[in-house]
Amino acid sequence: MNISIIIPTYNRAELLGATLATLVEQEYDKDQCEVLVVDNASIDATRQVVEQWEKKTNGLIKYLYEPRPGSHYARNGAVKQAKGEILYFTDDDVLAQPDMLREILKPFEDKTVVTVTGAVRPKWLVEPPQWVKKYLSNYLLSLNELEQKWIVSDDDPGIFSCHQAVRKEWFIRVGGYNPDIVNGEWVGDNETGLNIKLKNLGGRFAYNGAAIIFHQIPASRMTQAYLNKRLANQGNSDAYTEYRKHHYTNEEMKAQNKIFWKKAMSRLFKAYKLRFLKQRDTWHLKRAEYEYFMNRIRYNEKLMTNPQWREIVLEDNWID
Repeated sequence: MNISIIIPTYNRAELLGATLATLVEQEYDKDQCEVLVVDNASIDATRQVVEQWEKKTNGLIKYLYEPRPGSHYARNGAVKQAKGEILYFTDDDVLAQPDMLREILKPFEDKTVVTVTGAVRPKWLVEPPQWVKKYLSNYLLSLNELEQKWIVSDDDPGIFSCHQAVRKEWFIRVGGYNPDIVNGEWVGDNETGLNIKLKNLGGRFAYNGAAIIFHQIPASRMTQAYLNKRLANQGNSDAYTEYRKHHYTNEEMKAQNKIFWKKAMSRLFKAYKLRFLKQRDTWHLKRAEYEYFMNRIRYNEKLMTNPQWREIVLEDNWID
């Protein structure tokens, strides 16, 4: 199968080279693939790094530029230039096993499968605190390794945009990735939205545990500040997803906000109690859950008061 590997990147020149090296070393016919690196308006040495690899690989790696901030713009824009019948999306801080491409393509032999993922393991760049290993070795750090090694299903097994292969025809048909960050503000549900759209059109999902990447986790993602921001963004994402599904009225969102406020205050009280009484390390999660519910409130308020924002949330096609 012809495959286009698409990597959005922003100011990670120091990590990008290692990612590209693991993709160049894939045990796959180089005539059947291309690597499109999309510079999302970086101000570091990203362009120089990619152009060096472009020369080194005789054009296997190609440099693209996307001035609009937001990885969805980078990914969706690159698809217009992608030649492969399969699109493989990954990030600029991952390391792929040599047989990853070969393994992630295997489930596509089933013609009903439209998108595939595999195992995402952590590569800790520093030794993490125990609470990070205990509570964040999951979707909070875009990690995913399932006990069942091969799954073909009507349901999403936990596909993240750092490790997702999609049939190009289907990707374009559903309008690509929904927005994530626009102008520094978290807008939508990104791969969650893409996968919902694929499912709604009857596409099936697959997981091959032998398709392995390692997600590099720096010290900056092992902090309470990171967890707070991660769950705050999740609040925005969930509000976006639910409004698209239910088209809530203002009265319904006002009722939700009363509930969210009570939950936020409850989480905050529990976090401080657990922390200062030194009872349990679950205070980390409770404190972050406070941010989640507060952002649910803020997002609903924006939906209630800004008609243009509601139009953005209800948009399906982010490719054109």
